[in-house]
Amino acid sequence: MADLWMPGAARHSLGNTGAMSGGPARAVWHITSNAKDWTYKNELGWFTGGGQQVAPHLLWEPFTGQIAQFFPADSRSLSLANAGNVRTNRTGKYCIQIETIFTAGETVNGKKYATVRDTPCKGLDQIMSWLRSLGIPDAWPGGAPTAFARDTVSIDTWVKLGGHYGHNQIPGNDHVDPGPMPNLFAAGQPATKPPTTPAPGKPKYEPFPGAAWFTMGRKSPIVAAMHDRLVAVGCGRYQSSANKDVIGSGDKASYEAWQRKCGYTGAAAQWPPGKTTWDKLKVPNA
Repeated sequence: MADLWMPGAARHSLGNTGAMSGGPARAVWHITSNAKDWTYKNELGWFTGGGQQVAPHLLWEPFTGQIAQFFPADSRSLSLANAGNVRTNRTGKYCIQIETIFTAGETVNGKKYATVRDTPCKGLDQIMSWLRSLGIPDAWPGGAPTAFARDTVSIDTWVKLGGHYGHNQIPGNDHVDPGPMPNLFAAGQPATKPPTTPAPGKPKYEPFPGAAWFTMGRKSPIVAAMHDRLVAVGCGRYQSSANKDVIGSGDKASYEAWQRKCGYTGAAAQWPPGKTTWDKLKVPNA
């Protein structure tokens, strides 16, 4: 049975637990974004004091490796806003919220850090080992965060797919954190684990580049390959094939037709592409 309290984390139980709704297990990554104080002591004092109403499961200091836990894994925490009648804090068997003590542009020991990815990430391996023990898969259903910007996944994706999410991806929320993250899935793996298969070659299909990648005017051979596949599956809404390697209105109309064909409706069928429909489209590696 998995530990509901992370081994090695300082336990600061807040009580006030709440039952989960069930479903695939997931984790949500946040940053504290505190312009005045970046210390573990300060943030721990906040979440055990006046900030209890927005407390996460874990508080992580990536420069020192200090970790505190406020709720057991089988309880909801309080870091997310609801999405209508979907209680996002309670989604899944587990919905582990991790607050990273980090502010974009902070200076530590004379060095300025732009993203969590740039920090030493001390303690990340222990966090990832614990999350895996809870059955949280090594996957970003909405793509790994690439910027401090909204990249909201559909309610269907949030409810049905376990894995890792950024706060910027959760429906019903308006935050843009955590920004670019380190390679989570390289952390916490056994150092002596031998390879069981040869190193993979170039994948057959283009991996999902993330919703933020699909900006109007972007030029790429991936766009041309997507164009051809949308035509092949009967969803082409293009007026011509000129400049088919540049994202334009025809790509938007065609991809929305494909998302409707996949069963999505309303806002869930709108541009930009989502990972689930992208994987189904099977765009050849460009």
